[in-house]
Amino acid sequence: MGLLDDLQVRADRIRLDGQQRQRDYQRQQDYYEAELKPVMLLAYEYFSKLIENLNLVKPKITASYPLNPENTASISLNQTDYEFIFDHGEKPHQLDIRCVCTLDRPVEFFVPSKTAVLNHSELLDDYRFFYHRRDRRDQKHDVSGATFTLEGPMPVHIRMEANPADQCVYVHLRNLEHQPYKRYKFPAEKVDPALLERIAKVLIREESQLVEVEVSDDFRSDLRRRLEIENRRKEEELARAYAEIEAEKQAALEAKPSYRAKKALQGKSRELDAKLRARLSDLYVRLQKYKNRKPPL
Repeated sequence: MGLLDDLQVRADRIRLDGQQRQRDYQRQQDYYEAELKPVMLLAYEYFSKLIENLNLVKPKITASYPLNPENTASISLNQTDYEFIFDHGEKPHQLDIRCVCTLDRPVEFFVPSKTAVLNHSELLDDYRFFYHRRDRRDQKHDVSGATFTLEGPMPVHIRMEANPADQCVYVHLRNLEHQPYKRYKFPAEKVDPALLERIAKVLIREESQLVEVEVSDDFRSDLRRRLEIENRRKEEELARAYAEIEAEKQAALEAKPSYRAKKALQGKSRELDAKLRARLSDLYVRLQKYKNRKPPL
């Protein structure tokens, strides 16, 4: 095959690939127009009115998250500042709902052990929760614990995304359902007013999950057992950490010159007291012997 023939084959292949991509694109656009566009317009109308009313009524909405691993009680956050964003009003492909969760005041707590510190830092980073971390280091300068200060805010985000290539609508949830991120996939026929209302109830914390999941009794029992083991482990780590802190405080105190002088003075005082007691005891014994001596004949 000559050079020209080789180039012709490659050019024909490129043309065929381009034509196939154009057919795939047109097929996806046809699917969007017929199936996805109607449900996305429905979602656009529903959520634009929902966010407008939420910002007008300003209901008090709170969300609780397990942000303190050393406390079984969740931390309560206030949810406010709703925003609705869309890419196109007539042919929406992507709809976004955003708001924030804030604290009434900063929350501070101590986390023992390096593993617990790194795990909790990763969790807060996944939540995108603003915080400060003050590490405590051992004699080898390795992290042995840390004090966390939670300040917030924490973003909350819902995205509905029409995907004609996958012939579905994706629903992305950020910091809802008590986890940093979750994605659901729905065929167009499942995106109906009932689903939109369910999404809205998840947003305003009236529902904890978008899709209910059946959990067996055996799974619940196993989960409770694991939580009990984890709580005991955390209590033991916290007790060890506080014992180490007290030991370090005592060592630092003993290293001070004033403390050493005080201890030396106390030791000298005890030594003198012991000598005095010994002398008094010896004097007492001699006195008793003198009293009990026999008079001379």
